[in-house]
Amino acid sequence: MNNTFIDWWREHKAEYQALLFDIDGTLLSAGKALPGAEELLAFLRVNKFPFFLLTNDGNHSTEEKSELMAQAGLHVASDEIISCAMALEQFIEEWSCPEETFFVMGDLGVPCFAERVGLKVCRDPKKINDCYGIIVGEGFYNWQDNISAAFNFLIKYPERPLVVPNPDSYWPGRVEGEYGIGAGAKARFICGLLDEMDIKVEPIYLGKPYKVIFDYSVAVVKRRFGIADLDMSKMMMIGDLLKSDIRGANQYGMVSALVMTGVTDEKQAAEAQGEFKPDLIFKTLG
Repeated sequence: MNNTFIDWWREHKAEYQALLFDIDGTLLSAGKALPGAEELLAFLRVNKFPFFLLTNDGNHSTEEKSELMAQAGLHVASDEIISCAMALEQFIEEWSCPEETFFVMGDLGVPCFAERVGLKVCRDPKKINDCYGIIVGEGFYNWQDNISAAFNFLIKYPERPLVVPNPDSYWPGRVEGEYGIGAGAKARFICGLLDEMDIKVEPIYLGKPYKVIFDYSVAVVKRRFGIADLDMSKMMMIGDLLKSDIRGANQYGMVSALVMTGVTDEKQAAEAQGEFKPDLIFKTLG
């Protein structure tokens, strides 16, 4: 295990073309910037090194996320952030469903990620049957009414899309040691109920570790920094979660780096195998 990422990076930066950082548990923890985070991002900007922050937070727009990070002491521009919900753009292309109406459970940011890509949004459970499909958001909302509506909708229309920008089951909360329940857990709960009725519905996941968000992120890096020949073996993903950050990077062919400042403990890191095993491990960023 290496000590700090920033010390290692100063020696090895010439070996890489671009970096992707997770946010919660990697750059922030319990609502505060982690040691070295501000210094590292400033160093990358000064050296004009390509990087983005890649988050499974789909219930805050990039503008909202930028503001929340500033309140935590980490200053990041909204256009330096890529959210899992931005991959709705690819979903629309694959399903050929521009301008369709989707029932949205919970939040999808302000401005709304779905509306930004041209979809119409319904949040009234009584009108769910008029919708093309469902998008599972997060935040504070009436789970009982929304989950019941989604469950009954998919009983009638199991072929309709159940889109889940954030596949995570849980995420580190703003209070140290506490966790929130993610959109992925809510979607899998609904699908578990359907499975008991022999109705098979596969959620369409957009965020880490799924390929769609990495495709989107790589395209953004290439476009923003003009890197036509981006080599995945020279692109690194740094995060705190084995099942999303590390697994996603490994599946995509990127270099994976784990920081021990989030939800993964030393035992889990040491025992990780296969696509869950990080290429590099760091105690902290700085």
